[in-house]
Amino acid sequence: MAKPQNNAGYYTLKSFKVKPLLDENLNRDSENSSMPEYVELTYSISDWGIDESLDSPFISGFAVVHESDNLLESVPLLGEEEITVTYEDFYGKSATHKLFLYAIEQVGPESSINDRMMKYTIRFTSIQKLEGDQRSIRKSYNTTKISDIAEDIYNTFMLTGNKDYDKEIEIEETDGEQSLVIPDLRADAAMQFLSRRAFSQKNNTSLYRFFETREKYFFCTPEYLIEKYGDFRGKNEEELNRLNFIYNTVEDNTGQGQRIAQQSVNDVSYGNKVDTFHDMKAGMYRRTVTELDPTTRTRIQRDYDYTNEYQEKEMPEKVKLTHSDTFLNKYMAASTQPEQYLIVDFPQIGQSKGTQDMKKPYQNFYENYTAKPVVNYHFFSNELAFEINGRIELYPGMIISLQLYKFSNTVSGNRELDKERSGKYLVTSVSSSFSGETMKQQLVCTKGGLS
Repeated sequence: MAKPQNNAGYYTLKSFKVKPLLDENLNRDSENSSMPEYVELTYSISDWGIDESLDSPFISGFAVVHESDNLLESVPLLGEEEITVTYEDFYGKSATHKLFLYAIEQVGPESSINDRMMKYTIRFTSIQKLEGDQRSIRKSYNTTKISDIAEDIYNTFMLTGNKDYDKEIEIEETDGEQSLVIPDLRADAAMQFLSRRAFSQKNNTSLYRFFETREKYFFCTPEYLIEKYGDFRGKNEEELNRLNFIYNTVEDNTGQGQRIAQQSVNDVSYGNKVDTFHDMKAGMYRRTVTELDPTTRTRIQRDYDYTNEYQEKEMPEKVKLTHSDTFLNKYMAASTQPEQYLIVDFPQIGQSKGTQDMKKPYQNFYENYTAKPVVNYHFFSNELAFEINGRIELYPGMIISLQLYKFSNTVSGNRELDKERSGKYLVTSVSSSFSGETMKQQLVCTKGGLS
């Protein structure tokens, strides 16, 4: 439980230790035999932060260091170090992360009048990112599910073998088998390569993402996350409070007031609502895909209509289309929408794979070239952003509840609930920033449209 005297956003940096990642690089020579095996930077760091997103295969962070011990030379800091950071949030929840220091930037004196102290920025990421980036993958797979390929790449190229560094991964099973070659890619790029080709019959947006949070890795669709996090039943009041956010402008410095402030949102930005010309030219409601098979001299044309399917997509809440049906039918009719041509080397559904199974399995190109980009557009063009007082147990992929009010006057003078924008949202990115004793988080969220 939160301590009543804590202000909203309060946090404590318990420890920020830096040591060589490789034990053989520990400085144990006679000249420096009194040096500790690690350096504690807790009181040398003014600001730090961690970014994580559904669109990023790895987390990244920074810290601004102020010190007068010349650690760059005395340790020395070389971009080969392990960081162990431990911190506690407003609710008393603590976390420890093992990270890799890979960059040291903006090195200089503290100020023009204080040249006895140094100031610089260190950048870090997960140690598994280092493991996955040390070599390229050139590997072929024959008639294998994408989810099985993803698991093989993760286990083979991203696990370090050290339980303190390795995270769990959740992989949503894909449908269909594919034969493909990983074309000289680092591990996280290979996982993104696979996500673009992955298909699911159950969660038919097939909008797979490979991403890392402070907690774990995911290879999955938004529907998987909505099913995992979207049901609030069974949660107690404290758990629900940590997932419910309100727009609140009342300042109250009592303990109860600060707990309410901990759930309040600031600086809400609704972003862009619509771009009709882009929707029309890019085929963001309807599009045609024509597959040409030169081996059989066949031409198969199929039309995709988001207006007939969007209600069947699993969103945090039921949504409506931005444009009206009459406008869509007149200016974005199926007959006038963009057409994409694909040269295929695999049989269509139900057709023979040829003599001795010479052709690849069906590759789901039609599904991936239609549903994925269209749903992705509506999902992320309807994002909104806001700031909250931070908490540890909030990650991209989780579902939150948001209560917003219309920014307009009413006849009664009372604030009116914004029913279109209030409701459940999928968190797409979290940027956590720490300064002094305050933890803030910038959230970007979506529910795929307006309710």
